[in-house]
Amino acid sequence: MGRKRLGFSDVQTTRAAFEREEVRCGRCKNIVGPRDEPRFVRTFGTAEPTLATITCPRCKTTVSIRFVEEAPAAER
Repeated sequence: MGRKRLGFSDVQTTRAAFEREEVRCGRCKNIVGPRDEPRFVRTFGTAEPTLATITCPRCKTTVSIRFVEEAPAAER
């Protein structure tokens, strides 16, 4: 049996969507979320990190997640 190829994917989402597990791997479209043990990238001078990485359990792709602010209801 051969090994699966490793890849990289970038995703942009809100924290609420991440918590609801609405984020998908950019390569295999598998749902990823808090249960996949994200590794948060610490930033200097801010309260909460805006970057995290997760390894997709299905295809082993490293998914970089950038957290953005949720748009106000008037802009949607």
